[in-house]
Amino acid sequence: MKTATSRRNSLVVTIPVLLASVAWVFLVFMPVQETIDRLDDEASEMRQYCDRAGALLPVLQRTSREVAEIHDRIANWSETVPSRRDLTSLLGTITASARSAGLRTTRFNPEPIMTHERIAKVPLSMVVTGPFPNVFEFLGKLESMTECIWIDSLEIEKTEVDRQDVSCEIVLAIFMDNPKDSDQTNYVDGR
Repeated sequence: MKTATSRRNSLVVTIPVLLASVAWVFLVFMPVQETIDRLDDEASEMRQYCDRAGALLPVLQRTSREVAEIHDRIANWSETVPSRRDLTSLLGTITASARSAGLRTTRFNPEPIMTHERIAKVPLSMVVTGPFPNVFEFLGKLESMTECIWIDSLEIEKTEVDRQDVSCEIVLAIFMDNPKDSDQTNYVDGR
């Protein structure tokens, strides 16, 4: 049996141990646990960031390749851009490409040259007629030209005369260097 003294001695030992345990929980364990939880959250955020960054790597590599291609095109611009004296020859090459694709040119209308800050644009409206595969071949020839030619608009419809043929109205934009470094759109030919 325990005596009152032994109970008191037991309480004298138990209470300080209990107080020390409670103090340790509040002063050591809980702050350390909060730090661990915060570090777990940060580690989770970093893992998510790394996962997202890993997914962006192919996009970054593709973008880097595209930027390199653009820099190459800019560097080669002066080699491929037609000058004004080359324009007549280029227009002849376009009509010859249509003819070699087996098409008839029913309208060929170069419009006035428009100059911008660093480039000049020659709008060209034309209509070619022939079988659809030939039109497709002609468009491929236009795209394979080294000069900077854009197709602004394209309309294809069956012809009334021969239902096998199509009529293709194309508006092209041929780009050249602007020798007059203007800062606004203007018509070089005074129109």
